[in-house]
Amino acid sequence: MMLGKFLGTVASGVLLLTASSAFAASADTERTKVLERRLAGPDGEVMVVAHRACWRGVSENTLDAVSACIAFGVDMVELDVRRTADGALVLIHDETLDRTTNGSGPVSAHTLAQIRALKVKAEKGGPSAPLTDRQVPTYAEALDLAKGRILINVDAKADVYEEAYKMAVERSVGGQVLLKSGAEAELVRAQPWWSKKIRYNPNIRPDRLGADPLAVIDTYADLDPVGYEINVKSIPAAKPLADHLNKSCARLWVNSLNTAEAAFDDRALVDPNAVWGAMVEAGVGAIQTDNPLALKAWLAVNKPNLKSCRRAGRRDAD
Repeated sequence: MMLGKFLGTVASGVLLLTASSAFAASADTERTKVLERRLAGPDGEVMVVAHRACWRGVSENTLDAVSACIAFGVDMVELDVRRTADGALVLIHDETLDRTTNGSGPVSAHTLAQIRALKVKAEKGGPSAPLTDRQVPTYAEALDLAKGRILINVDAKADVYEEAYKMAVERSVGGQVLLKSGAEAELVRAQPWWSKKIRYNPNIRPDRLGADPLAVIDTYADLDPVGYEINVKSIPAAKPLADHLNKSCARLWVNSLNTAEAAFDDRALVDPNAVWGAMVEAGVGAIQTDNPLALKAWLAVNKPNLKSCRRAGRRDAD
């Protein structure tokens, strides 16, 4: 009798675990669909992009920083990808190891094992930043952590686009990955990594916009970008660009750390309405920031309503 009760309890537990796992899998599937839809084009909301992930209190470009963004519901992490001497892809911004780790010299001159033996400095690093127990993560680890949880913007610091996208597809994360490139449209078309299945985002510097910014934007039209990063000289200058991009169902992305007007990102913490409010009013659909949690809090209170659209025949990632 006791054995029968025990077996019954075990069976009930197994059924409960199976049901819980099925529910979790279903939730992950739905989350993936939401993420992929958000990346495919404007959905009426501002996309919050964490610069080098949510590094405050942890370390930039680390798994802990990605995990923090996931925990706080940030839409996307911007991660910098470089190649090691033995061909591995790792997350690190600078050409050298000095600022963010206790190593020195070029990333490309060190093997993955050598880099993994290093310690990552706290937050944004620098000479006085304390060391942590964190390691420099691989790009593959970041993909696995992000799957079904958060979008990734690959800011390639070397010629790693083709491999970065291939790895994302192999891990069934292709629809969650955005490739950003500062190259002119004709150069992108000539790249071996280019495919219309890729979620692609040109990064157009203000000095390239010239006298006719809309004409420059249109040179990328046949590449079907999901968004355009254009770091405008002033927030009002974003409005005609956003209006134009709305016609092709693409987001206008502004990096608030890299603008002609200094310290947009810092100013937003003091007067968010004057910065984030003005950006949203101008039609900016994605904001990259070092302060993603503050931006999310501001959006939760103000609930701005942007254009939502879905392009017919939108391609899917492999």
